[in-house]
Amino acid sequence: MLQYFLNGLPIGAIYALVALSYSLIYAASGVLNWSQGDMVMLGAYLGFTLFQLLNLGFTPALFISMAFVACVGVLVQYFILRPLRERKAPPINVVIATLGVAIITRNIALVIWGPDAQIFSSPVSAKPITLGALSITPQDILIVTVGIGLMLVLQYFLKKTKEGKALRAVAQDRYGAILMGIDTQRSDGVAFAASAVLGAAAGILVAPIFFVTFNMGAGIGLKGFVAAVIGGLGYIPGAIAGGFFLGIVEAIAGGKISSGYRDAITFALLILVLWLKPSGLFLRKTRQKV
Repeated sequence: MLQYFLNGLPIGAIYALVALSYSLIYAASGVLNWSQGDMVMLGAYLGFTLFQLLNLGFTPALFISMAFVACVGVLVQYFILRPLRERKAPPINVVIATLGVAIITRNIALVIWGPDAQIFSSPVSAKPITLGALSITPQDILIVTVGIGLMLVLQYFLKKTKEGKALRAVAQDRYGAILMGIDTQRSDGVAFAASAVLGAAAGILVAPIFFVTFNMGAGIGLKGFVAAVIGGLGYIPGAIAGGFFLGIVEAIAGGKISSGYRDAITFALLILVLWLKPSGLFLRKTRQKV
């Protein structure tokens, strides 16, 4: 059982990063950004191009990919979602717009990199590390380490920086933040940029495990959304817990039952959570005094 737990940690870290990106945007602007999975794909392709084709180091490739995808996230917010909000478009129009961004991004990737799956070589050794009956690969350790590091950086950003505090204020009460003089549009841009960074990091980290394809973001993005809902959509600690929880459940289900049933078990779990506790398993209730 402990081996299944270890197997679930790396993919759980990926789900947690993607779940964070969904929750961050939803908390700040109330938008479900369905193009978030394609930020994962874009990060994977950029990392592949820089690291595999241009022979750049893994660390520079990671940071350059995150920076580029952050710019894409800001552009999406500024030129597509911001005009819709200013025109007071219905929420469903905003959701449809993010779906359009996802399809456009996917097709641009198809044109640039082609339909063939690309192999992303791991920057670390492929030899597993064995401790008794347990084993874990260096790539899995890299994913968990970098993933947790990014989560800690995000927590620091939200709690210690001016932009992060403004983002938290907007997430708590958007109209109250406006009355306090906070630029909510700027906070939306920060949320989209930070979410794109998390998505790009997830893409380049998971790329050595899976093939890099133009539609890889669809599955990972959907699983990340499921993790966000399980943890409590819009709740940052819940997104982290939901991601790791989902990754471990998938690993146990794949080992004990069959890997072919992992997706079915994942969405059965989602339905069960929505039925029993729609607010999410890890969302804490808070009391407000009036």
